[in-house]
Amino acid sequence: MGQYHKLVNLDKREQVQPWGIGQGAKQYEQTGTEGSLSDALYLLLITSPARGGGDWEKFDGLSGRWVGDRVVVIGDYTEDEDYPDPVAYPKFGNVYNESKEWTDISSEVKDALAKVWKL
Repeated sequence: MGQYHKLVNLDKREQVQPWGIGQGAKQYEQTGTEGSLSDALYLLLITSPARGGGDWEKFDGLSGRWVGDRVVVIGDYTEDEDYPDPVAYPKFGNVYNESKEWTDISSEVKDALAKVWKL
């Protein structure tokens, strides 16, 4: 089978599902292709979009949305001790499943990446 991964924002309680942006959920399926989960993370963490030649356009509400937040790529095999601060997140191994109830911004991210990559 294999481990599935997704992006989660621990502070905003948001998630980006790989299937929601048209990607597979395993690590090799999420990197190295246009519109990947790596691109989604880049979009959400960019601090100065659309300020120079070769920059992506600014996507209001998405570009830089997660700057300064605690963000992780989390897998469904994650265990409590995988988070470096057990006091801050004592049941970290549950985050993958708990985050299923968090706000899913995958559709918005997919639309933005489709514009960037003309998908």
